[in-house]
Amino acid sequence: MKRLFNSIFRYALMPAMAFAVVACSEPETPNNVTPPDDTPDDPNTPYIIENNGVGEDGNIALNSVVCAYYLGNVWDTGVADYYVILSNDTIGIGSNGFEVPMHQGGWLLYLDLWSSLSTDTANAILPEGTYTYGSGRDMGCFYHEFSLATNNKEQVLVDGNWLYDIDDILFSSGTVVVEHTEAGYHITAEVVTLTGESLSFVYDGPIAFEDQSDDEEWKPVLDEDVEMVPEYVTMYKYGSYEADNCDNYVISLFNTTELTSDGVHPNIIGGMKLLLDLYPEYGMGIEGTYSVGTLTDNKYLLVKQPWVYYPGCYWGDMALGTFLEYVAEDGTVLYSVIKDGSITISLNDNGTHTITVDAINEKDKRVSCQWSGAIEGYSYDM
Repeated sequence: MKRLFNSIFRYALMPAMAFAVVACSEPETPNNVTPPDDTPDDPNTPYIIENNGVGEDGNIALNSVVCAYYLGNVWDTGVADYYVILSNDTIGIGSNGFEVPMHQGGWLLYLDLWSSLSTDTANAILPEGTYTYGSGRDMGCFYHEFSLATNNKEQVLVDGNWLYDIDDILFSSGTVVVEHTEAGYHITAEVVTLTGESLSFVYDGPIAFEDQSDDEEWKPVLDEDVEMVPEYVTMYKYGSYEADNCDNYVISLFNTTELTSDGVHPNIIGGMKLLLDLYPEYGMGIEGTYSVGTLTDNKYLLVKQPWVYYPGCYWGDMALGTFLEYVAEDGTVLYSVIKDGSITISLNDNGTHTITVDAINEKDKRVSCQWSGAIEGYSYDM
């Protein structure tokens, strides 16, 4: 699963439309496509996929599977995650270590689709149906956070080396329609980008999903004490639970103002985010002291009650609940999930807040910070 989540976090560190050096000597060949001819008669003439990959029918035809993963019942809610990366090109590795299409007009399409469990996990089959773009990991969801497209917009020869204009494209809406065929699948993805552009992708062919439902071998753990110095803090009210006498607020403390375009992740080496998943008393605001909450037997659901925080835990290689996210020197995203300690928020006379965290992670390392200032509002709605 390490490769999967390295791939889906790639856009957090790679600015759109940045020229990148690509390792062309040993590109990865997709598993069911004949690579384009990248050795034309003139070595200074690049192979170009015409019209940026858009065919006469207006569709971008994808013809290869870069990778596909099945994560069955990872939330213990009876819903499975089918993650697939499709392309129309051979794949190389950019200077930042992430996959990129090797030729101008090449595309990668990352699809995170949620549906019913497969009865045979070793040979998982993506169910037919329409998947709608959204933020909930629910049946029929085309999940927004880990779905995107990557386009090789241009090749430029500089001092004998090819540089590539790689554009990572996030979506604001869309649908994915899956049909079963004799050849495997017919998949159409109709999306609208954050800039309002409409894109249409089509894939026909087989997809073999690798079962990673129980893969917990690698954990991206930050195994050291951290004293964070926040620069920017946002807050989002996730919900209210009157029956449980509590509200739910998510507060994110960043040590940088350089964030990804969605405002969710630090976008710089050494960047940190301390996410606090808080449950104050219903209708009482965020001011108070929080202790660690208790998870139910299914390991992801919190026993809701006032003045607790959701303890940190892992879903695959990702952290949930209350955790510290850190971008390491090599671009790897590491986590420090909070298992114990206190979080205190107080209201200052000038209307700002002071947040004090004195916590312990799963490795018994200390995570702490103290910050005073104005909390910015944030919405996760795309």
